[in-house]
Amino acid sequence: MALRNPLSIPGRPLGPMAVRSQLPTHPPLRVREVLRGLPTATGYTVTVKALRYRTRPHLQAFTYWDHPEIVIQVPEPFKPFRELVDLGADGMPIVLFRNRREVIRFLYLHEFCHWWLYLLHGWGTSAEIACDRYAYAHFRRRGPVPPPTLRRSARVA
Repeated sequence: MALRNPLSIPGRPLGPMAVRSQLPTHPPLRVREVLRGLPTATGYTVTVKALRYRTRPHLQAFTYWDHPEIVIQVPEPFKPFRELVDLGADGMPIVLFRNRREVIRFLYLHEFCHWWLYLLHGWGTSAEIACDRYAYAHFRRRGPVPPPTLRRSARVA
């Protein structure tokens, strides 16, 4: 059985992944360095912006399907914070985000998972727990990160 290259899936947008940043501490070149080793959302623009919060820092990002863009918002002013991450049956750990790099990588992987599932199955917006699991498993990993895979359970008819 021949293995299919996941990067050559029909319907995957062509072209490079553009990176923009409105974060003074992270120009586009530095954002690219943070994202090195992660799978690329080809044909999409990744924009990193500041998130001005009122009471405490939190995670926030969006994927736009009609205008191909992933927007990642990094809490500013930045200070280490903890966020509850829902992993479904695997629990709900309280994850410490120590720096901007970890926030950018976690949110990018989460939104990339939505993009990937939308591309493969057409349902990327309804997979919050699957995307949290994927991001949680890989955001601190050094080196190459594989694209998401689905855990399919056997359904009883």
